[in-house]
Amino acid sequence: MSNQSIIARIESSLKRVQAQQDTAQALADSIRGNGKALEAMPYALIKEIEDMAMDLDIAQWHDEDGFVPELGPILLRVEDWLAKLPRDV
Repeated sequence: MSNQSIIARIESSLKRVQAQQDTAQALADSIRGNGKALEAMPYALIKEIEDMAMDLDIAQWHDEDGFVPELGPILLRVEDWLAKLPRDV
């Protein structure tokens, strides 16, 4: 599977969360699962996978505990990360 196809899956999950059609946990799972399949990844971008996913996990826990999660900054970080990914591999 090409990086472009894998990235499209993560972008789709991000859009669903932004539209409040899915949870932060679903995006965290998508980043973890799909991010590990990406090829030609610089170490810095690999390291961000778990950092972002953990931030999304924490936001989900806040939501489950009845608090409003701070998703905006995390979602912006995901968008920035997606823009840096190697697509032509």
